[in-house]
Amino acid sequence: MASVTQKIPNYVLGISQQPDEKKFPGQVNDLVNGLPDVVEQLTKRPGSHLISAISPSTAANSKWFTIYTRDDESYVGQVAADGGVKIFRCSDGVEIPVDYANIAGSGVATYLDNTALSDEKSSDIQALTINETTFFVNRRKTVEMKRDAASKSPTQPFEAYIQLDSIAYGKQYALDIYDPTDNSTVSYTRATSIAADEDVSLDGTSSTGTNQPGNGDCDGAGREYVTVSTGTAIHSTSPPNASSGGKTNLRYEMDARCTPQPDADSDNDTNDVYHDTYQTYAKLQFGGEGWTTNDTHQHTSEKGLTTTVKVTNHVTITSRANVAMVRPQATSSNAEEHVSADGILGQLKTTLDAISGTGITVTKVGNGLHLYRATKFGVTTPEKTLMSITTSEVNTIADLPSTCRHGYVVRVVNSEENQDDYFLKFSAEGIAEDIDQTGTYARSSNTITVTAASHGLSNGDQIILDITSGGATDGFYTIANVTTNTFTVTDSASGTISAGATCGFTPARFGEGVWEEVVQPGKDIEIDNTTMPLALTRVLPGSFSINGGGSTTYSNGAFRFSYPDWYKRDCGDDITNPEPSFIGQTIQKMVFFRNRIALLSAENVILSRVNDFYNFWNKTAMAISNADPIDLQSSSTYPTKLYDAVEQAGGLVIFSASEQFLLSSGAEALLTPETAKISYVSSHAFNPDTSPIELGVTIGFLNSTAKNTRFFEMAAVSQRQEPTIAEQSKGIYNLFPVNTSMMTGSVENQMVLFGVDSTLHTASNEVWGYKFYMSEGRKSQAAWFRWTLPNNLVYHSIIDDVYYAVLNTGSTFTFEKFDIKVKSDTLMIGDAPEDNRIHLDTKKTFASGDLTYNSATDVTTFTLGAGYYSSRNLSAYCITDSDALGKSYDIPSAKITGTAPNQTVTLPGNWKTSTEAGASTTSVNTDVVIGYEYEFEVELPTIYMMRPEGEKMASETRGSLVIHRMNFDFGDVGVIDVTLKRKGRDDYTYTVESKEWDNILASTPAIASSYLHTIPVYDRNTNLTVQIKSNHPSPATIHSMNWEGDYSPKYYSRV
Repeated sequence: MASVTQKIPNYVLGISQQPDEKKFPGQVNDLVNGLPDVVEQLTKRPGSHLISAISPSTAANSKWFTIYTRDDESYVGQVAADGGVKIFRCSDGVEIPVDYANIAGSGVATYLDNTALSDEKSSDIQALTINETTFFVNRRKTVEMKRDAASKSPTQPFEAYIQLDSIAYGKQYALDIYDPTDNSTVSYTRATSIAADEDVSLDGTSSTGTNQPGNGDCDGAGREYVTVSTGTAIHSTSPPNASSGGKTNLRYEMDARCTPQPDADSDNDTNDVYHDTYQTYAKLQFGGEGWTTNDTHQHTSEKGLTTTVKVTNHVTITSRANVAMVRPQATSSNAEEHVSADGILGQLKTTLDAISGTGITVTKVGNGLHLYRATKFGVTTPEKTLMSITTSEVNTIADLPSTCRHGYVVRVVNSEENQDDYFLKFSAEGIAEDIDQTGTYARSSNTITVTAASHGLSNGDQIILDITSGGATDGFYTIANVTTNTFTVTDSASGTISAGATCGFTPARFGEGVWEEVVQPGKDIEIDNTTMPLALTRVLPGSFSINGGGSTTYSNGAFRFSYPDWYKRDCGDDITNPEPSFIGQTIQKMVFFRNRIALLSAENVILSRVNDFYNFWNKTAMAISNADPIDLQSSSTYPTKLYDAVEQAGGLVIFSASEQFLLSSGAEALLTPETAKISYVSSHAFNPDTSPIELGVTIGFLNSTAKNTRFFEMAAVSQRQEPTIAEQSKGIYNLFPVNTSMMTGSVENQMVLFGVDSTLHTASNEVWGYKFYMSEGRKSQAAWFRWTLPNNLVYHSIIDDVYYAVLNTGSTFTFEKFDIKVKSDTLMIGDAPEDNRIHLDTKKTFASGDLTYNSATDVTTFTLGAGYYSSRNLSAYCITDSDALGKSYDIPSAKITGTAPNQTVTLPGNWKTSTEAGASTTSVNTDVVIGYEYEFEVELPTIYMMRPEGEKMASETRGSLVIHRMNFDFGDVGVIDVTLKRKGRDDYTYTVESKEWDNILASTPAIASSYLHTIPVYDRNTNLTVQIKSNHPSPATIHSMNWEGDYSPKYYSRV
């Protein structure tokens, strides 16, 4: 046999369940309470520091969360099942008060209350911190719009605007007003041609005075414009009465031409008598209403010339004017007469006002008329070149007037397709935004008295009154008798209505202005904020009120709940600006992506507008904006519910229970509604009760579909190729607890820690860890290990190189921290930079002033205080730079008396003071650390002769190997035990102490920074199991191991 030696260069590759001959050098069978690190090597894990005992809710299914703020302001919190929230500061465990007043809560957040559910669980509540605000999502709450009338966009009154476009002579500016629900029509006749008597004679004897018709002077000749209206107009009632017999608005031009002629019996003397012979011509200017063929009209001119005009033809006109047929006189045809816009509009208003029963209020506004009616109406004009009419719809914005009622809303149709419709509201210049108001009223006779606090109106203002109860009449009113809180209007009806009836009103103001985009009238515009995620923000220390109490000084500040100010829909309709797809659904997760808030709901991911986190509505219905929200559905052949997401360079990786997707902008740099797309990435099971974590350029996630939990790592996620997904827990597939659901990681420390959620599953004090190291794009470390904590794990989180854990036993809770990296407040043995940590759990420093020494009995006593509930052994350790530095004592249970938290601990000897280091008599006060011992344990795999095989090393299993000795290279080490388990022999333990107590220097602990120790073995490799343990407060570090032995490649087993 040949003498051989080989070296295991380190033990930083963690636990592996592979057969020993398949393990890589550096892997172990078990690693408890250790931390493998490529720099520090394999060390005992950091001990925990007791921050404080805390008092969270003990109810089941509580959700814990972390709030990351500034370095000195980090917190852990708990949402109890009933919605009560408690928050504890990481630096000292102080509970920070929570204010629910803004969400109408009484000690709880109702939105977070799931106690009514039979299947509630802690993962129903999800938390996300963005800057200084933490958002909470309840996966069991359905998001709703507010559907009440007060939460809709203002319904528009029934109104129209008539704009005068052209001033013309001889034209009738007519309107047809109708009820859209009534298809009945009105017919009337109109003259289309007329004729007058051609010859009219007047002799001189029939006239008196000079220069009168008939004296031969032709004084009756000339042109005259005639307008004829007889009887009751057919449009004088509402609806028009075509059988009333009225004939109106006939207008013609009468042209009388004269020839003076002598009488037939004239003798041609100077006294001859002449008479006037007239030829008359009637030219129809406007055919009026009600005139039919053969109707006649006898007209006597101003000079007394009488002519008969006869209608020679007519036409029948049918109109839908079943509310009002507005037919004012036609404008003059005489160019010498002045025709003005004011005159046209005034006559039109006068005509309409004179029609009874229409219920229409007419207001002259600029170059047009505003019409209002309490019930729906339509209006058209037969003279479309003279007037344009704006009702609730227009074809293009070119049809809109520049003067109108402030607040008037129209739909711009654009085309036959509804997808391009949008809505505009008129905003008059110099008029503040009117706010619809509500109030109560009473009516006495026909006087309505409205009460509305601080209504801001003045005498003479006009309002649109909307009666919601009590029976008064909706209408367009001018107000009077104004006080601060009341005003009156005159109702068209009369009667008594007691005070307390309800109404709404909108000020009616007019002027020039512009048209601005708004939402469709009467639409649901407001998301019910009580069904949306809550916001929790930090309140700095000061004096303020909490939960409705009086102002009090809160030296630690507070946290305050509020409803985020979710934007209302302010443009478009359900087609051009639809409700977000999360309406009517539950929200599963909120994440932050590309300066947008993203909500996962059912199969959709919905992103807010850019830099406008509370806005899920389009900016405009007229065009798509790059900043608009994005609402996309995942594409899958299976029903897919999205639960969580993590941002990566390639986009947002989204997880369902069985598939993964990528939301990205493809090749485009900007993520917009037009560039965003969701693509399928992979099909791996995912546990929705957990959250994936970002590990630098990769993503870690869990699934629990098999017998044990599995941890996967996803890398290289992009649209161009499938990602690389590796099961990193493969090497511990039978060890990883099936109920593992809590995962926290640190990219800086390249570490992930896993725990069992004790609110969902059987409580456990075991934490599994995964340590990795990336170098030049290659993972050179992927090590698994496990820690046992002093009590059961409730929650954990890594913040700034510190591992925080909430632990409990029964109803008692402690808040503890583990410094992954040495911090300024890490408890050390001594105060030199090269000093070591104290490896105790739940440790706490008791200063000399906390200790009482009794010289008579030679014992030191102190009160332990709250936080010590573990069944482990307590230990005392002196950390003061003195002759007692490094002194330790395992405290027997008999030395701990009383009831927590007032237990008394008794230590033998004087722990209160000690002799100053290097002095013979000078006494110094000493500080003592109290904490629980925990055991660092490593079980090494079977040692095999290794040989090169390609780029790897392979175990030689067919030869015979006898191990003579093992040479351990320890780093920082105090006390460590190496146990040899050999078949057929008793176990043998070597206690390695780096310094013999008789040989150490005074005032220095028994710790060496480097220590070589040889363990004799002399046994076959397959008969040998080696365990390394340490439960001393001092450090324990394993750098490497070199073994020596005899090896024969020609070994044959005995038959």
